[in-house]
Amino acid sequence: MTKKARAAKEGKSVSKGTSGTTQSKAKQEESTKISRSVYGDDHVEIKSEREEEDSSDIEHGNALVEEGEEESDSSDPFHYHFANPNQELLKRMVNNAQAKQWTTEKFNPTANADGKSATHSLSVQRPGSLTFHDEINSSVATLDALKVKGRLVSPFQEVNKKHSSEGEIFSKLQKSLLRPIFSNEDLLFAPRSMSNAQEIQNIYSLHALNHIFKTRDTVLKDQARLSKLQHSDLISLELRDQGFTRPKVLVILPTRNSCHHFVETLIRLSGTSQQENLKRFKTTYYSNVTLPKTKPEDFRQLFAGDNDDNFRLGVKFTRKTLKLFTEFYNSDLIIASPLGLRLAIGDKTDKKRDFDFLSSIEVVIVDQASAIAMQNWDHMTQIFSHLNLIPKDPHGCDFSRIRNWYLDSEAKYLRQTLVFAEFITPEINALFSHYLHNVGGKVKFRPVYSGVLTDIGAKLDHVFMKFYSSSPQEDPDKRFKYFTTKALPSLMRTTSASSSGTVIFVPSYVDYVRIRNYMEQEHQVNKKLGASGFSFSAINEYSSVSDVTRQRALFRDGQNKVILYTERLHHFRRYDIKGAETIFMYGLPDNPTFYVEIVRFLLQSVSDGRANKAAISVKSMFSKWDALKLERIVGSSRVAKMCAGSAEIFEFS
Repeated sequence: MTKKARAAKEGKSVSKGTSGTTQSKAKQEESTKISRSVYGDDHVEIKSEREEEDSSDIEHGNALVEEGEEESDSSDPFHYHFANPNQELLKRMVNNAQAKQWTTEKFNPTANADGKSATHSLSVQRPGSLTFHDEINSSVATLDALKVKGRLVSPFQEVNKKHSSEGEIFSKLQKSLLRPIFSNEDLLFAPRSMSNAQEIQNIYSLHALNHIFKTRDTVLKDQARLSKLQHSDLISLELRDQGFTRPKVLVILPTRNSCHHFVETLIRLSGTSQQENLKRFKTTYYSNVTLPKTKPEDFRQLFAGDNDDNFRLGVKFTRKTLKLFTEFYNSDLIIASPLGLRLAIGDKTDKKRDFDFLSSIEVVIVDQASAIAMQNWDHMTQIFSHLNLIPKDPHGCDFSRIRNWYLDSEAKYLRQTLVFAEFITPEINALFSHYLHNVGGKVKFRPVYSGVLTDIGAKLDHVFMKFYSSSPQEDPDKRFKYFTTKALPSLMRTTSASSSGTVIFVPSYVDYVRIRNYMEQEHQVNKKLGASGFSFSAINEYSSVSDVTRQRALFRDGQNKVILYTERLHHFRRYDIKGAETIFMYGLPDNPTFYVEIVRFLLQSVSDGRANKAAISVKSMFSKWDALKLERIVGSSRVAKMCAGSAEIFEFS
């Protein structure tokens, strides 16, 4: 705890007000300079670090006092998780979390009531055997039971009605999410899809707005009470209703288009009658560019509109207005891409870094995490490592009103994180394990997969070859050795005797470079020895469009019998590679849809008359560390036997 924080906790601070004491003019000017250099004029509205509360907010605070609204509702999860948690129990649970004494309860998948197969399994983790607070009863699915602010009820019912059945407020999927979300537990929900994306966004948007409005109403009401008290009463009154800085909710999204869609949802749900800077927002975040219908539907949805992955946006709410492009320290909500937020945070080499705006984030929402995983995941780990740290500067906060668990550096143990993904990757699992510490509990939904082998559209033989590695760290070397000593020689013999070529699919760019260099060296050695050798094409996510076009043409026309092709290139471009007779997967793709699309290269070759159906083949390498990827391709019922058994070759028709 810092000296300022310790002094505040001991009651030595006497400053009052939502924004604390007014900073000096020099301090305001310095803050403005930092805002321009760190965030950029295109991203935020440059203002002094703190501005006076809108008159509508002040009136609203007075109205809350006059209406005699209950100071706190002990049955409200916001009250017992954030506003007034049990301090003794919190200490014990934080100690358990720090000692990594988490207990896990697993609920195995069972058939649904309608007789259909279960779609997911469920696991719940808690620090030790303790329970921090009661959970929301999701069987009583009413907005009132969830303690949703009254101003959000009608807008949500109107927006969500097309997703719920008649007479219901929530859809079946939304009901399964109510308990962890509104009980303020951490959540990793992997069965996200194109069809349920809007249902999920509606429910997490409602929760985010509910949290923001409760936070602001609490602060404004307490401020109105303070303004009516005499000095002698102020000394004896202790109100702990704030964090170090104003932003309370962080939403991480992959593209500007996804941000535009989310803000549209916020506007509809918030019930605000005015939106400031909306025209500017549409100009900079909306694009009506459409993608060719020949591209897969999930690709067109993900990359529709403005697919720029560098953005950050501050949003502030008042009683009647939603304000966009607000400076971070004056915002309630921050919406950003991983890259955009990482640039705002800066790195250790920067002379002036500012990430104090992340110090008081209480709810983090990561949507489309699987798409974000195809970007630079290091940005995500950097963001989470900078959350809920003690700020370097006070930023005008009133230490006498900061909640004790902020001062005790326990904020990360109360922060709620919601992660929604199409599928789980090791990186997403690591985020869940190492950066989510919520003592309220951690809930994970895992899909039950039937596999995608039957989705190809034709009967093919799929061969999976297992190699052994004792740890994830040695897996890349073991994989490379298996490939160069066993797989590649066989591939070269087959390819040299074939009129068509081989696509070698490589998930990792690092592995791609290693294979490319090895094959180039082998080619040069063979040429020196007078052997024919072999030429090959190689394309990756960093290749220019012209180079990709040329290399694909060389492979299609048979001049190069092998082409190396990376997963991220397929993710961002979804090319059809023509001329393939053999697909060899150096590693399995994270996205099971990619397996289907790449294997279909073979069907295109047969259709074009470039390959004989009897000659085409699909081979894939895997180890036990590929279990998550393998499960999505072959199905949940097969993966355990394939990874744990002694057999090395598995073939499915």
